[in-house]
Amino acid sequence: MKRKESPVYAILLAAGESKRCPENKLFLPWGKTTVLQAAVENLLQSRVDQTAVILGYQAAKARDLLREMPCSPVTNENYRRGMGTSVIKGVSHWRRHPDLSAEAGFLLALGDEPFIGREIIDKVISAWRNTEKGIVLPVFEGCRGHPAIFHRRYADEIIEVCRDVGAREVLKRHPEDILAVEIDTDAILLDIDTEEDYRKLCKRFNP
Repeated sequence: MKRKESPVYAILLAAGESKRCPENKLFLPWGKTTVLQAAVENLLQSRVDQTAVILGYQAAKARDLLREMPCSPVTNENYRRGMGTSVIKGVSHWRRHPDLSAEAGFLLALGDEPFIGREIIDKVISAWRNTEKGIVLPVFEGCRGHPAIFHRRYADEIIEVCRDVGAREVLKRHPEDILAVEIDTDAILLDIDTEEDYRKLCKRFNP
């Protein structure tokens, strides 16, 4: 049975300490806005139903940037313990949603990928709504990227594995339940880690 219009709840991971960049990479300029705001806006313009942004390092400044955007900022007090804690926080947030559908999906995206636009996000969501597979993710030339969608039935397992390893462990455990969606750009494989990454990606995607 296809999911038709089953809801997709986004979890944007934006809590990291940006240790490899002199400034917090999420606050760097991206076009007329910032890296963080651009990543959120891409989700808001897509077919995602609702968006939660998981914050940690410099959360107050991030909240200020997001104050007029229709998303749900969620603070992860344990962000120094790694990205897995933010995944747990996001999944736990949406599991408490009063209208959570039995066929809902959780979309995991990264806050430092402002160049992944709505077209890519919507292609992954469209594939999700037209398959019975429990995990849908984009690939470029055989390499897996972001964003990925997990059926809500994986919520407990994601929380379990993210305490020690990460959500990739769920992929390893359930290869038969994965639908790979071919994307024609390597943007899904990229992110901003360093100042050099930022300069290169700004030049390439010309925000």
